[in-house]
Amino acid sequence: MLRQAPLAGTALLALALFALNPPGRALAADDVKVGVLLPLSGPVAPIGQNNRRGHALAIDEVNAAGGVKSLGGAKLVIVDGDTQGNPKVGIQEAEKLVTQGVAAILGAYQSNVTFPSTQVAEKAAVPYIDPVAIADTITEGRNFKYTFKVAPKASWYARDQLKFIKWVGEKSGKPIKRVVLMYEDTLFGQSTSKGQEASAKELGMEVVEKIAYPAESPDMTPTISRIKQIAPDALVLVSYIADAVLITKTMKELGVNVPIMGTSAGHIDPAYITNLGPLAENSFTVGEWNPDLKKKGAAEIAARFQAKFGVPMNGHAAETYMSTMVLVDALERAGSADRAKLREALTKTNICGERNILPYNCIRFEASGQSPEGQLVMLQVQNGKFVSVWPPEVAAASPVYPVPAWK
Repeated sequence: MLRQAPLAGTALLALALFALNPPGRALAADDVKVGVLLPLSGPVAPIGQNNRRGHALAIDEVNAAGGVKSLGGAKLVIVDGDTQGNPKVGIQEAEKLVTQGVAAILGAYQSNVTFPSTQVAEKAAVPYIDPVAIADTITEGRNFKYTFKVAPKASWYARDQLKFIKWVGEKSGKPIKRVVLMYEDTLFGQSTSKGQEASAKELGMEVVEKIAYPAESPDMTPTISRIKQIAPDALVLVSYIADAVLITKTMKELGVNVPIMGTSAGHIDPAYITNLGPLAENSFTVGEWNPDLKKKGAAEIAARFQAKFGVPMNGHAAETYMSTMVLVDALERAGSADRAKLREALTKTNICGERNILPYNCIRFEASGQSPEGQLVMLQVQNGKFVSVWPPEVAAASPVYPVPAWK
């Protein structure tokens, strides 16, 4: 339904949002409105819908357990803002959420939407929690007081991704020395590729070419043909779902036998496996989380997510779940939904150990608003599902490497 919304018009979009947020009891005076800013229509709507599920699971569980206890059991209510994956629309939707009286905004998946929408929140003095968008510039050099970023920085994705690439090459006895960086040409791709280039050089790998492509390109044949000529040891990709699927299909069609090293986003979306089937096998991606991690509580929450929504929980949904719990923790400690008091409580966040299902110890925030302990993991598609393969201390399996040639 959400995939069709831009083509079917306003009525179908309204029906889609109705399905995501069905009517229940009327809003009570003490309900806490939570703004959720995501692409619920447009080309990345499937990811936006999946991210929203993480928020919804957390809110449903909190409400079922008695609501926000320091607020007398106040219930949390999602107020949706549909960015359509468009920065200008995202700004407008953020402004609407502000006027609708939300206590905080959580969003907005895409870095190029999150960056300007945090400006709206900062101007209005509304706490904004970024669960997923990774661009370093969201928190760096802005001196914002109301932005809190749970998501690791783009440069940390590159840091951990390239560490794995070096590690797996050396472990297998086939060192990876030459890499191509291929990325979609938005803030997400541009900022991530810069970090990848720096990390590759620091680790002694040669970046033989950097290839930027327009997002949602209809044909990848010329680009993949170029990669086939270069014949790198690995292809490091930054792509949303449509591009990730098309690139893999084109590599198979052209017989390009180069290991795929994705950067979350499209490569970690469940639709990547659904759309590609066996062609997804052995692809790697850096990711935020996986249900099989050696982290207490991860598998249990994943099971509840699967039971509720009928789809697997992925890293983005884990981040949106935990970011919602960050908000709930701040509401409990603030004893108020007042935006200024909530902002003050968020600065003192310290969610550690078993309370945090993400693959590091504590969620907390530096003065910039960034959570500093973020650690990424590497996943590989094995037997039709994402399996954690690095770092060894939290991984569930060993990587399949070298990657077999296309059949």
